[in-house]
Amino acid sequence: MTSVLLVDDEEEALAAWSAICAADGFEVRSARDGQSALAMFIERPVDIVIADWRMPNMSGSELCHQLRTRPGLVDVVFVLVSGEPSPPAFVSYDGFLRKPVDGQTLLATMRRLLTEHATHREQRRSWTK
Repeated sequence: MTSVLLVDDEEEALAAWSAICAADGFEVRSARDGQSALAMFIERPVDIVIADWRMPNMSGSELCHQLRTRPGLVDVVFVLVSGEPSPPAFVSYDGFLRKPVDGQTLLATMRRLLTEHATHREQRRSWTK
């Protein structure tokens, strides 16, 4: 089962995303801030992270940076979500969605990015053989 870590300090958004992802067959874990999410991820990694950009304790952009700079974690799919009109240029995320996020858009983005990452992983493996 594909696992997702959902991170947002807004309880309503987190509950909605969790319900949508669980109904689509994802194993769902959630956190209310980036710091908690990082601890959860290190304890048990997931396939994809969906995180709000602006949160207390640790922002989604800092969480993304932390995951991208840890050995072996650079391949995790990371989607940044925000009410801001444009994504930050200084963060190495895989996807950006504007709030409010439509459930079908969220799922379609997750599926597309997971497929792209799987394809790239296979290509890298074939190059090293």
